[in-house]
Amino acid sequence: MAVFPDNLNIDEVNANWLPKLDKSFGLKVVSIEADKLSAEMKVTEALLQPFGLMHGGVSCVLGESLGSVAGGMTLRDPNLTVVGQSLYALHLRPVHLGMTLLAEATPQHVGRRSQIWDILLQDKETRKPTAKITLTLAVIEKPDTKKR
Repeated sequence: MAVFPDNLNIDEVNANWLPKLDKSFGLKVVSIEADKLSAEMKVTEALLQPFGLMHGGVSCVLGESLGSVAGGMTLRDPNLTVVGQSLYALHLRPVHLGMTLLAEATPQHVGRRSQIWDILLQDKETRKPTAKITLTLAVIEKPDTKKR
């Protein structure tokens, strides 16, 4: 089932859809399929916790961001947006300096008022999973920024 529009351009998605935080991590969308959004990120020293492994919060940020970008791309009404409602992260393997992570977001439910996305993080080289994130999004009307 195709959830994304056919006319999405990867360069435009990377330039306009990714949050600044994710860009600072080096996250880059590499593939948009009918029902899967894929991105990659090389693990740098800035992402490590004091014991030399990637901080688990980075996995959570990647999961929420990639799932939110994917969710937003499914919306056909320009007056709507998605916001994170719930995030569940299961860390499966440690992530080391220099590894390249492949993140894949696939929809489990795309409804009028809610969406559920599974985001799998894996070592790009071995394809072994490092984390599985389940993200629930609320579909809301865009806030009126003029009222602020």
